[in-house]
Amino acid sequence: MRVRARVEGGQLVVRLPWRMAVAARRRVVRTPLEAVSEVRVEPSWWRALRLGTPGRHYRFRAGRWCAGELVHARGRDLLALVAGEPALVVDLPHPQSPYTRLALSVPDPHGIAAALRHSTARDT
Repeated sequence: MRVRARVEGGQLVVRLPWRMAVAARRRVVRTPLEAVSEVRVEPSWWRALRLGTPGRHYRFRAGRWCAGELVHARGRDLLALVAGEPALVVDLPHPQSPYTRLALSVPDPHGIAAALRHSTARDT
């Protein structure tokens, strides 16, 4: 159960697997690349989490995965994480983005992080 993320025409497009999509109540998230301020890979998935309150659309299986929104003082984060896997962390403190952070378990987090850095550097 992995999230798919890629750069498509000036946007970061994230597609959740069906189980996480049902939990988060959304299948696809699109955010403009100009909203991306920082991209990193967090080796420990739990370090990508911030202190906050689980939103209405947040579900988890203890020790297995978590998906949905986490609400905190800075806004909302979208989580789609699988325990034991590294996390792609994308910070989005931009008014065009519905989230302030995306924390995702993707098949190649380092490759996607590099593609995002390349795309955002080229756009500026």
